[in-house]
Amino acid sequence: MVRVPAVDAHHYHAKAAGANILGNPQTLPYGERQYSVLDIGGHIWTFSQSVADIDPSSWGGMVSENA
Repeated sequence: MVRVPAVDAHHYHAKAAGANILGNPQTLPYGERQYSVLDIGGHIWTFSQSVADIDPSSWGGMVSENA
């Protein structure tokens, strides 16, 4: 997973460069916007951007007191 500042712009440039994109960017319930590509070695790379600060209990997550 690679964090990027603007996942939609990153996706646009990757697509224009001919990357093997596995899916368009989507916003996930926990506040990340992501898309993935497959490289020539068969490795999957996921590019991610935080778009919202979501309470984990709203999507089934739990906050641990043991950090």
